[in-house]
Amino acid sequence: MSRTKTTDPDAILDAAAELFAGRPFHEVKLDDVASKARVGKGTLYLYWSSKEEVYLAIIRRGFAAVLDRVDVELARREGSPWERLASMIDALIDFAFTHPEVYRVMRSGIITPEDPDLQRLRAGLVQRIVRVIKEGVEAGTLDDPNPALTAQFVMSFVRGAILYPPAKMTRRSLRNHILHVLGSGIAKGGAR
Repeated sequence: MSRTKTTDPDAILDAAAELFAGRPFHEVKLDDVASKARVGKGTLYLYWSSKEEVYLAIIRRGFAAVLDRVDVELARREGSPWERLASMIDALIDFAFTHPEVYRVMRSGIITPEDPDLQRLRAGLVQRIVRVIKEGVEAGTLDDPNPALTAQFVMSFVRGAILYPPAKMTRRSLRNHILHVLGSGIAKGGAR
């Protein structure tokens, strides 16, 4: 196999994400990543010191991309808090459908959640969702006694559906269902 000279860490992470998404963590070797990325193994060590660091970099990059997308949507979308929440959900779903390998990598839970950079990124996403929900509560258009928990639900809805999708799920059907559950719930006739 011919190797091309690249030192683009994103290209290396793309290759690594494909490998980690398709095989269990313990089966992927740094040699595999280097081969897939068409770089020498030493090139990997320019950026990361271990397979765990490569893996974590994939997840961090994914969260950073989601956060960027949410920020773009929030900046573009003026309107009610409900509309802004819907645009954030759209951003999460769009990223999930565009980059399902990131979710498959996250599924294994190999890397502990104590990573401070990952926690900062995840917390930033949660804070943005919470802020929009609280704006709706203050405006009297949303009723949510625990916006922080709802923010976790929103993220989990998307993640769970991407990892274990029901038959024929589309972006639109996922979006509409999440908004239905958040907006109307599933109890019939007010039964709670």
